[in-house]
Amino acid sequence: IAFYEYGHLPPRPAAVVAETTSIATLPGSIISEERITLTVVEKKDLRFRLAVYRPESNQRLPVIIREEHALGHLDEVPLVIGRGFMFVEFAREDLDPDEANVVGSAQAAYPEYDWATLAVWAWGAMRVVDYLESRPDVDLNRIGIVGHSRGGKMALLAGAFDQRFSLVAANGSGAGGAGCFRIQGKHVETLELITRPDRFGYWFHPRLRSFAGHESRLPFDQHFLKALVAPRALICTEATDDLWANPDGNRATSQAAQPVFEWLGEEDRNALRFRAGKHDLLDEDWSAILDFAEWHWNDKPPSNQAEFFRFR
Repeated sequence: IAFYEYGHLPPRPAAVVAETTSIATLPGSIISEERITLTVVEKKDLRFRLAVYRPESNQRLPVIIREEHALGHLDEVPLVIGRGFMFVEFAREDLDPDEANVVGSAQAAYPEYDWATLAVWAWGAMRVVDYLESRPDVDLNRIGIVGHSRGGKMALLAGAFDQRFSLVAANGSGAGGAGCFRIQGKHVETLELITRPDRFGYWFHPRLRSFAGHESRLPFDQHFLKALVAPRALICTEATDDLWANPDGNRATSQAAQPVFEWLGEEDRNALRFRAGKHDLLDEDWSAILDFAEWHWNDKPPSNQAEFFRFR
């Protein structure tokens, strides 16, 4: 998968150093906000920003991580904090801008690696976990990664490659995410489209483009990533009208990965939940993701478990 699709990621650095740039309380709430800059110790020019939101608590808290192109998506904060979780955003484009023909700071720092943009962002999510390991208020056994669209592709990759994520949630992630390359309906985001140099080819290693139109020759498909998450908790959320993200292909990859979850004794940790609507990360999606987290982190099963297994 790394060789053909995403490129190879550098190893974990010796350390990351955190500098707190501001501490505040969100208006009209008791939610604290810390703005932090992380620097990779051996790569002094490699740094990126985080926003850490936490409720009042004396306990070690579960954490939900989400990447964003910029910080401060405050609409989501109360949803996560309301479950008693900490919420961390990191600015993915500090590591690699979301545009073609640009060498991002992470790729410049590690020129010997052939990683493409999605791999850079996933590596950044892993560095956030490095930082969280230094915090006494974090429950390291309950760290989740959430992403939407291109961020969902990143979240699935990060979760597959780093076992410290005990929960992985990919929303509307499509081709190169939870969608299947081999099974595609009409109006689907295709391998040919995402790898075109004038579109989103920079998300992926150039070798992937050689399979456009020849998907049956791929030595893998996206159920490999889902299977790599097992036996940890995986939820993929989709909209039935979001044909671009290939909901049928998502169902197929969940079905294909399910035997691995069953073999490891965790058949209820591979979830796929649909809602009506289009390509977005809505409160309804967040509710499903957070319900699933509470089920597997806090042993609070939802009233209707069948809603999480729409591929069976």
